[in-house]
Amino acid sequence: MDWFKSSKKVLSLIVVIAFILSLVIPAFISSSSTAYAKSIPTLTYFVRLDPKVATSYNSYSSIAAYQLLQKKLGVKIVFKHPPVGGETDQFNLMVASRQLTDIIEWNWIDNYPGGPVKAMLDKIIIRLNDYLPKYAPNLNKYLQQHPDIKKLIVTDDGDIYGFPALRGNNPKIACVYYGPQIRNDWLKKLGLKEPETVDDWYKVLKAFVTKDPNGNGKKDERGFTILRNASNPRYAFDYSSFLVGAWGIKTDFFQVNGKVKYGPLEPQYKQFIATLQKWWKEGLIDPDILTMNQKVIKANVQNDVIGAWTGLLSGDMGFFLNLKKDIIATKFPVLKKGEYPLLGQAEFLFSRTSAAITTACKNVPLAMKVLDWGYSKEGYEAFNYGVLGKSYIKKDGKVYYTDEILKNPQGLSAAEALAKYARASISGPFAQADEYYYQIQMMYPQQKDAVEKWGQVKNDRILPPLSFTDDESKRLANIMNTVNTYYDEMFLRLMTGKATNVDAFVKTLKQMKIDEAIKIYQQAYDRWKKRN
Repeated sequence: MDWFKSSKKVLSLIVVIAFILSLVIPAFISSSSTAYAKSIPTLTYFVRLDPKVATSYNSYSSIAAYQLLQKKLGVKIVFKHPPVGGETDQFNLMVASRQLTDIIEWNWIDNYPGGPVKAMLDKIIIRLNDYLPKYAPNLNKYLQQHPDIKKLIVTDDGDIYGFPALRGNNPKIACVYYGPQIRNDWLKKLGLKEPETVDDWYKVLKAFVTKDPNGNGKKDERGFTILRNASNPRYAFDYSSFLVGAWGIKTDFFQVNGKVKYGPLEPQYKQFIATLQKWWKEGLIDPDILTMNQKVIKANVQNDVIGAWTGLLSGDMGFFLNLKKDIIATKFPVLKKGEYPLLGQAEFLFSRTSAAITTACKNVPLAMKVLDWGYSKEGYEAFNYGVLGKSYIKKDGKVYYTDEILKNPQGLSAAEALAKYARASISGPFAQADEYYYQIQMMYPQQKDAVEKWGQVKNDRILPPLSFTDDESKRLANIMNTVNTYYDEMFLRLMTGKATNVDAFVKTLKQMKIDEAIKIYQQAYDRWKKRN
């Protein structure tokens, strides 16, 4: 009986202790977890949500590469994505209210009034030079090994203001991705050769609109159109230099032997406009380019109504090749057979976008470390390839994307599928890998051929990314806002023949102080040439 009572007391004691522990241990665990969570440093990051990511995720934090980054560096990144289409408004609101994230990924050159220099003067972003050697050794080493890249990303005073989004190291494949494309089956059906000169293009387009190459018995064919997200066709002509480049000029600013020029002021501009007028008058140009309605234009190409266009290597050519359209690229047109094109589409390896650290950041060394990871070997592989064994494999020392990317079972495009794992298809603060271009941007032989053809241009007349002073930026904005509004209207009128007096057009541009704008560009270009 005593033993039973004693056992009962012990059992009661055990029950009491267990009850107490049931209260204490979870509280301890919860407290420890909370303390651990609070100990993880957090950075906020403003960046647009790319549509290729948005097909699968609503935040970059879900991308496998960023999950790896956060785990490796022991940091939490809270991405702040502005509404699609409202990126600029959200950015301007953030800057005006001074409610800045720690990091802002942005085109500081074109999309901040006064450029990155003004952004630093306004105390929006910070100068990184003093932090670079200690906290960003990978980017520091990269810039030392690539002085040509460094010249593109610094200001005229040598200030580094951000971690650059780079198109890899090979401009022959990374910087050429837009150009003339044509229906090869239409050429074959009409017994025509691939056009080389401006005159060749006229003859081909004329045949396209008069000889029923789509075979439906209707006179519904359109010769040439433009696939480009631009508000006005002149920007598309300037971007690719298609046609206008045959005369060695652009429709906007460019340079020849160090001297800045403006397209409409050059005598060759009249010949370019005369050619456009002839093409328009004879119905060789798609009338939808007046509004640049890309949805309508792309549908007409898809429905075999249009024979030739300028478009993207992947988003346009790849799209139509997926639909089994017989499409090839052509070289950029010249005036005489055998000439080497002076101008075509080409970008610089620096995409003009950088991830900058703001003055609101309380932990600059950590932000530097996070952004520098993209230039490390581990970060390079993660941002370009994703997860080993899932999105890519290695064989004989080479990288290959898996069928999860190239033949996605959910029906995603290769670029969309890769965006679940990496950032190669959306660019960012790292250098894109050649494998991305060869295996995804150029999946078809026709695309590889396109890069080869479009790359056969000199392109030594294109201006690099320039940096303007605050005063220059203000004056330039005043001049060019007026000029561009007038130019946009007049380009359409000149192209369609509603206006024919180019001299009067030029006279008005001069009255609007275009010569002063050229002078400002010249000063900025002269400073750029002196950069170290």
